[in-house]
Amino acid sequence: MIKIACQGIVYGNMNLFDDVENILGSMAGIGYAGAELGARFLDTDEPEYYIELLEKNGLALPAIHVGGDFLDRDSVQWQLEEIGETIAFAQKLGCRYIYLSGAWREGKADGDYLHEAQLYSEIGRRCLEAGLTLCYHNHDWEFQNASRGMELLLDNIPAQYMKLVPDVGWIAVAGADPVEFLQRHAGRVEALHFKDFKNREIPRAFTELGTGIVDFKAVYGWIGPRQGDFWITAEQDETALTPEESARLNYEYISGLM
Repeated sequence: MIKIACQGIVYGNMNLFDDVENILGSMAGIGYAGAELGARFLDTDEPEYYIELLEKNGLALPAIHVGGDFLDRDSVQWQLEEIGETIAFAQKLGCRYIYLSGAWREGKADGDYLHEAQLYSEIGRRCLEAGLTLCYHNHDWEFQNASRGMELLLDNIPAQYMKLVPDVGWIAVAGADPVEFLQRHAGRVEALHFKDFKNREIPRAFTELGTGIVDFKAVYGWIGPRQGDFWITAEQDETALTPEESARLNYEYISGLM
């Protein structure tokens, strides 16, 4: 069964510290079944607070999103410790997935991706032991140079340690075909991020779903009938509208596909 979640970023990540109750209430009022939140903007010492808040609004928490610059070798240890705390927090909230984003760096080379692959394998192993699934959330840079970075990660991380939550917007803006990628790696795709861009020429030209370059009908057609829950997350980093207006339009667009 396909379910729709909202990434909290459209409301402004920093607002999650001070206004999480109203933000989750807004998502629920629009009709979303779940919320996806960034680990940096949660108080992981207060799991009971979030459990009560999610239950009050009838929302699931399918995923917590983490990121980090693991190419900064001096910070790797404390970053792994922070992710360990997030994994423990996610367990308490009954969360299913940890979504992980890599870092961009000018001139990112094969060796950088191989270094990341080693660390992501370790994070994925820890998630698996905790009953969670690690999914990689791409940006556009992994799809540069004929998707060299993405393929290096996939080839060097055991499938049991890392699945995928492809961001079809970033794939499209990089000039690749989201459906072709989904078809080739169907066995690793656990969920999807729906993001749209006005064009490929202006970096970070975010727009509401269905008003940009992504062929979401083709992507949705790829999903087909699913056994169990399959989450589509509406993720829009920036909007010219109010956050609630943008979140509502994105929900209505995905609902229309269904």
